[in-house]
Amino acid sequence: MQQSCLTLGALGGRHTFNGQAAEQLTRHYPQFGEIRYFPTSEAVLQAALRGEVTAACGQEQTSKDGFHVGMQARISAPGSRLYAVAEIAQAYHCSLLGKRGGRREQVQRVLGHSGSVAHCRSWLERNLPDAAIEIVETNSIGAASAVLESDGSVASVGSSNLAKELGLTEIARNIDDSSVVNYWAVSLKPMFDPMPDRVAVAGRFHGEGEMSCMICAFRDSGFNLHAIFPRASGTVLYEYDYVFRFWGGGTLDDVQSVLSRCPSVRLAGAWRSCGVPDKGASLS
Repeated sequence: MQQSCLTLGALGGRHTFNGQAAEQLTRHYPQFGEIRYFPTSEAVLQAALRGEVTAACGQEQTSKDGFHVGMQARISAPGSRLYAVAEIAQAYHCSLLGKRGGRREQVQRVLGHSGSVAHCRSWLERNLPDAAIEIVETNSIGAASAVLESDGSVASVGSSNLAKELGLTEIARNIDDSSVVNYWAVSLKPMFDPMPDRVAVAGRFHGEGEMSCMICAFRDSGFNLHAIFPRASGTVLYEYDYVFRFWGGGTLDDVQSVLSRCPSVRLAGAWRSCGVPDKGASLS
């Protein structure tokens, strides 16, 4: 892909976890020259679907919970127009944020975005068994703002940089069990790389031999099957809408040649990776 000033939608601001991932994406994929922030994850995706931004930054999968079902469902749905165009893996490094001078024993409520709370719930339930855990509708900035307005009994899950920006205290650090998240940039524009090392393919199968033939053809073209996401069609047994992930190396022409023999699928992404960190490693 040629360098240009494409826009990338992200959640909340530069110190949310999604915002940090978006910044990493712009570093590794310089065709994204601007980040625009939106209050909710759904608003980020809708902005991409309306063409207000070129692509949306969203979770593809996590080390803790596996595939992000919402993202995979958007890609795998019959008639989907979304493409994966870039990706970045990032360690979370969640902190428990409190009002300056606050102590853990004061905390009665913990607020956070659904994604970060999911990674920290075990720690929170183990270390704050009497505290209520609440999911905010917006993002970690909104949760942290509520901490500022509290009497010290409210804490939130957020990043170290967010604590610094708002003047909050990190009551505890790295409370997410070293979770790593893989983010995709998804777009209505295919933006296929001519020499991809990552390929995503989406299609509906009902046990046909075409699926096995496709996987073998990709292997013969230099791409090995890496992961499969299945989503039941909801109509008949054994019928699923799939997202196949392939890793390897080859040309876009090779990829399209394979798919020309597989009418049940579409090319949902062909891009170059920027590396995947070991569990617990930070990209920031």
